Amino acid sequence: MSLARQLDERMWRSARAGAAHFAVPCAGHEAIGVGYGLALRPGHDFVAPHYRDLSAMLALGLTPLEVMLHFFAREGDPTAGRQPYAHWGSKRLRIISLQGPQPNQVTHGVGVAWGSRLLGDDSVTWIGFGDGGAQKGEVHEAMNFAAIHRLPCVFCVENNGYTQSVPGRYESSVQSLAVRAAGYDMPGESVDGMDVEEVHGAAVRAVERARAGGGPTLVEARCYRFLPNTSNDDDSRYRSREEVEAARERDPVRLLRSRLDPATADAIDEEAMTVAGEAAEDAEARPFPDPADVMEHIYQ
Repeated sequence: MSLARQLDERMWRSARAGAAHFAVPCAGHEAIGVGYGLALRPGHDFVAPHYRDLSAMLALGLTPLEVMLHFFAREGDPTAGRQPYAHWGSKRLRIISLQGPQPNQVTHGVGVAWGSRLLGDDSVTWIGFGDGGAQKGEVHEAMNFAAIHRLPCVFCVENNGYTQSVPGRYESSVQSLAVRAAGYDMPGESVDGMDVEEVHGAAVRAVERARAGGGPTLVEARCYRFLPNTSNDDDSRYRSREEVEAARERDPVRLLRSRLDPATADAIDEEAMTVAGEAAEDAEARPFPDPADVMEHIYQ
């Protein structure tokens, strides 16, 4: 979680300084990614992630250097320089390629879970999306299909209260999105997405249920996005600074830090800062992919 925060802050500063094109902050979502990432089997289970799941990518095995190569679109980027930042993807780690239109990865994740069922293996697919994406038709179709066929997947809506600039009260007539699970005859659980232990407990229960053949679960992780939606967004136009500062009182990194020995926490943060800095400097110094390879990895 600390490393995700340090990488996030480094990328945000680089984007603001004009050294990179596009930043998607994860600050406020770190507990969700780590909570579910540590409940999965890296390289065995599949992930159709939310674009703020940097901490999950790290927990699953994406290296800080790979993250920064992706951010700067340099040679060695796991997505081969063909995706904007936070459009995750890794064949090695079974991270399904993310698309710009949200939430296409939800139906793709269900397709992968259906494949696991057909192949008869015990892999589980974790499917992440935002509260805005939860309002779109493909999420209904995906959850309905997964419930009918009892597919081995977990749906996780990361509810930070805003679809970019639109507050939750204009998105949904129900306050808790977890109640929608009842319409598909699947369990639904709403957890504090700022508390990594609470997220992890829910993730373990949902993953174990899916792996045992019990079918899908809907997990709602309630959190708050501390920074603008992306580096192209001005969040001061739709929420007050007082609101943001009040939310920071429940910062997931700060909350976990309070449960650790101060010296241990300081050592973790120092190491994270060093690793993030070295990864950023290494990635930025590397060349861009060879333009001669532009036709690779695409359908023709």
